[in-house]
Amino acid sequence: MNTIFSNIIAGFKDQTRADIQKWRYALKLAQSPVNPRSYTLQDLYDNLESDGHFLAQKELRKTATSGYGFSIIDKKTGEVNQEKTDFFCGEWFYNFLDYVLDSIFKGFTLIELTDPKNLKFEVLPRRNVVGGLGIVLRDIGDNTGIDFNAKEFQNTLIKVGKPSDLGLMADLCGQLIWKRNAQQSWAEFTERFGMPLITATTNQTSPADIRQLDEMLAALGESARAVLPEGTTMNVTPFAGTDAYKVYDAQIERINAEISKPIIGGTMVTDDGSSRSQSEVHERNLDDKLSEADRRMVSFVVNGQLIPLLNRFKYPFNPETDKFQFNQSFELNLTEHWNIVSQMITQGYEIDEKWLAQTFNVPITGKREAIDNSQLTIDNALYRNFR
Repeated sequence: MNTIFSNIIAGFKDQTRADIQKWRYALKLAQSPVNPRSYTLQDLYDNLESDGHFLAQKELRKTATSGYGFSIIDKKTGEVNQEKTDFFCGEWFYNFLDYVLDSIFKGFTLIELTDPKNLKFEVLPRRNVVGGLGIVLRDIGDNTGIDFNAKEFQNTLIKVGKPSDLGLMADLCGQLIWKRNAQQSWAEFTERFGMPLITATTNQTSPADIRQLDEMLAALGESARAVLPEGTTMNVTPFAGTDAYKVYDAQIERINAEISKPIIGGTMVTDDGSSRSQSEVHERNLDDKLSEADRRMVSFVVNGQLIPLLNRFKYPFNPETDKFQFNQSFELNLTEHWNIVSQMITQGYEIDEKWLAQTFNVPITGKREAIDNSQLTIDNALYRNFR
């Protein structure tokens, strides 16, 4: 089976220090109308995405979709096909879903089916993809490449996003670079001023004695003890600045906030918030707006490309009758759920005992015998007369 993935030559990735000038050059190169290339920008993405805060926000955004329930339904009846839904619950689909959601951050993505029997997909290296020209470079130094729109690849290739899309990271690189620079400056500040300054004065003039004294002072930072020559006085001067670290700390916190906003729609879902109500508003931004858009994008890709691909390889899926959709049910807390169920019971509806026991974690052993109210009335009357 001839695949584009097997024709790509692995190349060296630039992992040198990132700076603003490199980012701007990478954007200019990726957006060039004449000869666009994305390898510089994608290498920058790979270099910067190790930031802990960015990783947390990215995974939270992706999990809001990948952790959502879904079903394969019949288009005509709307009924769930459990067998086909279970097939999609396999590892292969969640790997595929992870690739699709990565496109939100890294831009236009080509996913190729390299093993139809085991449904193994591979992401074509984005640094080799030139979406604007419709080609994949075997080597990033090539002037020509493989036409990914060619007919021979249409049965195995899935395209996610617009060819010109560079992803969220195109805008976040500047923040990530500034944050890394702030952390490096903070580390230099700590190394320079974090330890107290140790000085010594001596009446010794011999170069050998002075050299020995210098070695003792150097060792003093580790052992906290020294034997000094006669006539030597030592001073330990702590850093006299006032909270200079806050310059770096405040900058990093501000950058974290700027990273959180475009990814999850706010800062209070993962960070400390001033109130519960505000954090819930930010959480709804993620659940009801951003992740809803992500789920819609995934549905388009699965229904428009993945299910037809499965059909071409003789899997039991038909794009004319089968539809992938995320669950649309509303979540209720246990009290709200019980109020609805109990109201249905009082209205005369019969509820399955097994479902009731499982849903509310109540062991049901059977029904109580109905009390004969007429007999109870007679017994009470006899009791009163006897008294």
